[in-house]
Order: sequence, then structure tokens, then C-alpha cells
Amino acid sequence: MDDRIFQLCEQISKNLAHNWTIEEMTETTGLSKSYFIKLFKESKKMSPLAWLREARLKKACELLKKDREQICQISRQVGMPNESHFTRDFKKRFGKTPTAYRRNYHEEKQAKILSGQK
Repeated sequence: MDDRIFQLCEQISKNLAHNWTIEEMTETTGLSKSYFIKLFKESKKMSPLAWLREARLKKACELLKKDREQICQISRQVGMPNESHFTRDFKKRFGKTPTAYRRNYHEEKQAKILSGQK
């Protein structure tokens, strides 16, 4: 993977709440827009905005597992301040709403504890 793409992804991952644009990503890497998009797709096998959405949704999963924050707070933390869009994208990606995902995770965790599994 190109180091510029790697560094950008690291920077984005540390600041998912930021309103990232293609223009800002391009500027950060110092590449032209068309070359940036081509290089990013070659490196990550998806567009920059698709990767950003995926990174945000994966982080939301982590937060849903360990935090008891409200869904709207988590959606803002991961840079998806519109809760209905967040819920729609989350359900499309994981097959259940964030609330159902959290409930299911904690039910499975509790069942493992009760059965003596780790």
C-alpha cells in the first residue's frame, strides 16, 4: 500500500468525527484528485468514501459493545451525525439496527458467562 494512503487512513481513523471530504483527503496526500481516487481504490479495493463509511460503522460496532452511550451520541462520535442515516447504513451493513446489535451482543455475552465460556 502506498504510504500516503496508509498515513491518510491512520489520520482518518483517529478522527472519524471530522467531516472528511475527497478534496481534503486529496490535499492531505498531496495527490491530484483523480490519481488519489485511483490509488486509493487499488490499495483498499473500494472508494475513499466507501472506506470512510466502513471505518465509521466498524468503530460504531466497537462503541456499541463497550459503551452505554446513546445511539445518537455514538453516531456523532463516528462522524455520522444524522441518526436515521446512521441507523439505515448500519442496518444495511450488519443486518440489524444499532440497538438490536448492542442488545444481541450483550445477550450473547451474558449467555457465555452463564455457560462458563469466556
